Amino acid sequence: MKRTNRPFLVLLALSTACGAPQEDAEIDVEAFEAPTQPDRTKEAITDVEHSAVKRQSIGNCWLYATASWAESLHKAATGKEVNMSESYWTYWHWFDEITSGSAEDGKISTGGGFWTAGEIIKNYGVMYEGEFIADEATDEMSARQDEALTAMNEALKNGALKTADARADRELVRQTLDAAWGLDAAVVAQLDKVFGKDVKRTLRSRVSLKTTKIWRASTFKTKKATPTAVQGQPRLKASNLLRAIEEWQSSSYPTWSDTSKRDFLERVQRALHDEQPLILSWFVDFNSLDDQGRFFAPPAKPGHQGGHMVVLEDYQVKDVPGIGTLAAGTLVTDSAELDAALDKDAKIEFLRVKNSWGNYRADRDFVGGMPGYHDLYMPYLDGTLKRCNDGADGETDVNDCPFEITPFESVVFPPGY
Repeated sequence: MKRTNRPFLVLLALSTACGAPQEDAEIDVEAFEAPTQPDRTKEAITDVEHSAVKRQSIGNCWLYATASWAESLHKAATGKEVNMSESYWTYWHWFDEITSGSAEDGKISTGGGFWTAGEIIKNYGVMYEGEFIADEATDEMSARQDEALTAMNEALKNGALKTADARADRELVRQTLDAAWGLDAAVVAQLDKVFGKDVKRTLRSRVSLKTTKIWRASTFKTKKATPTAVQGQPRLKASNLLRAIEEWQSSSYPTWSDTSKRDFLERVQRALHDEQPLILSWFVDFNSLDDQGRFFAPPAKPGHQGGHMVVLEDYQVKDVPGIGTLAAGTLVTDSAELDAALDKDAKIEFLRVKNSWGNYRADRDFVGGMPGYHDLYMPYLDGTLKRCNDGADGETDVNDCPFEITPFESVVFPPGY
């Protein structure tokens, strides 16, 4: 709902192993398209400023969600859209994972979360996509990530990094990563200059970034909103991405009572009213996905599954006192109606999210004419889902589903919400 009267790294044990549609496993390089600007006439519902939709090629949705979040905060503060490189952060995630001894099974784990992403950004900063991999400056999906993952897994299993001693050699790990990613010599030279060939330095050290295309998180302006309003308008103050990383916190979805759930969703509503790009973590079962990009309810039979992270855009709410339904995609200009939507008896029907599964797709239509966005209905998010184990091939074993879970996991909130 748009409010016009708006006033070094330890890997997390609980990480998101991102779910992606199975058809994403094979990358059609010829099908790549440059990201397009969102249609603000359809998307400007909550006043959350979003950057272009991208499409992940491996299980690093958490980095795509973090990039969407960071790009949104910066765009809201400056009016400028930037394209932060998820590939750059993925490179450093793998470096930290391998050198810390977390790849002992001979395979890269692509999962992570907001905290891990924040540590990577604080340690290694930001590069724009076109500055890290020039060939992918405007690509919606990175083919290089998938190619690099294959190369690194081979190096860990049979190649230069197959032994523990080799994985402890930080310079060798960097050299192997540089080759797997096919980095240009000029990019490698920048990484060497700032961090050293063996990465003895990070941006927490006193290092110079002059003559490089690497940026500290503090360089990127953001605006910090507080929930304390004056005449219905949130107070905004200048901030930066580094502070946002340190201040935003993840909060788990409460499942113990209807009251606790409603209170949590009210926090979500208030933050969206104040134009904040909340990050949502949830568990995906693709048998619940219809041909219009909607998740209605847990499926009778489990399908391909995985944890996932996205950024919130909007919501739809019914039983609003004196109003009835406030529909997603419908401009709301009356702050009294938005306040009424917070009533304890109002019921959220679905949350609308910006995803990292790509823009227009031949295999499905998209929600409300918004390619790249999906509607997650509360019967799905708040339902009981059969969670399956992975089989020997790494894919979901739909015949081995011993757990029951609630798909709604957590939301990353700004301070005060």
